[in-house]
Amino acid sequence: MSKRSFAIGDIHGCARTLRQLLKVLGLAKTDTVYLLGDYIDRGPDSRGVIETILRMQEEGFDLRPIYGNHEEMLLLAIESTGVFELIEWLEQGGAATLKSYGVSQPQDIPRAHLDFMESLPLFRMTDSFVFVHAGLDFTIDDPFSAVGRNAMLWDRSGKVVPAKIGGRKVVSGHCTQTLDDIKKSLKNDHLRIDNGCVYGAESPGLGNLVALHLETGALIVQEKID
Repeated sequence: MSKRSFAIGDIHGCARTLRQLLKVLGLAKTDTVYLLGDYIDRGPDSRGVIETILRMQEEGFDLRPIYGNHEEMLLLAIESTGVFELIEWLEQGGAATLKSYGVSQPQDIPRAHLDFMESLPLFRMTDSFVFVHAGLDFTIDDPFSAVGRNAMLWDRSGKVVPAKIGGRKVVSGHCTQTLDDIKKSLKNDHLRIDNGCVYGAESPGLGNLVALHLETGALIVQEKID
């Protein structure tokens, strides 16, 4: 079997859906999966998502996660001496994360899981693609510099200047897209594959966890089962 690679958008605590999608993909240990951030918050089982990623990595599967803005909000809530960051995180789905861990404060989340989040890179790159949670700031000379950090986590513009990134395409999550819009984006320089899994079928056009087969451009769509 030839080596395959996939990218998967925002999971947001939908651990059962993630496991089912990975099962459908039938991963071999020669395959690579890029995870585009936002593993936690909003959905019912953030802990299960992190545990699934760590377990599969320990078993030798090539999962390559990156950092999302929700991991950022959690870590800022822990690091901050004030309450604003904590309140903001809780209002953006952090309360569901605490519930999944059975704790009342974010600093009580298992250290191994916090270490995992702290270790995540802001982007990953291949010869053909840049994988990033949100986007890149193409108004600066080097979109990968520290100055561009905020855009990597929060950008919604969808703008890409291929000449600044070696002709690569950008693959991201963060901005919820309908399946039709995801399919349209595959023809562009910015492939946006977050279908808002956590929102479920009650949101028209949303509610699936999507994997993009990078070699073929095929979309593998798993409906939310959490």
